[in-house]
Amino acid sequence: MNALGHSGNATVKSLFTPNAKVKSPLLGDMAAGPFFDRLAGASARNVITPIDIFLSTAGQHHATAYFQYDWTVRDGTLITFKVMDLLTFEPGGEKVAHLDLICDTHPIRASASNKYEP
Repeated sequence: MNALGHSGNATVKSLFTPNAKVKSPLLGDMAAGPFFDRLAGASARNVITPIDIFLSTAGQHHATAYFQYDWTVRDGTLITFKVMDLLTFEPGGEKVAHLDLICDTHPIRASASNKYEP
């Protein structure tokens, strides 16, 4: 979360497998690299405030990060929302193979829907 919060795009992308996928409620299904490139291009500043981390108790390769995301987009608009990231790790490894972003987009869609466009 620190890398995303400090716009460390290369660091964030290094946490993912080469074929990792991201499922975003705003952008749909994408490869992780292009997703984070697009997020970096749309962002002026990212502040992540961790709330909790949940680890699988069933021996699965999952963890969930719950946090508040204060996203300042290129035009200076501040969009604040809570989000849960469901991380699925590669079997026997430490890299993320799949990331599901879980959040209520209704309150943010009006102000964020076009923020990924150049």
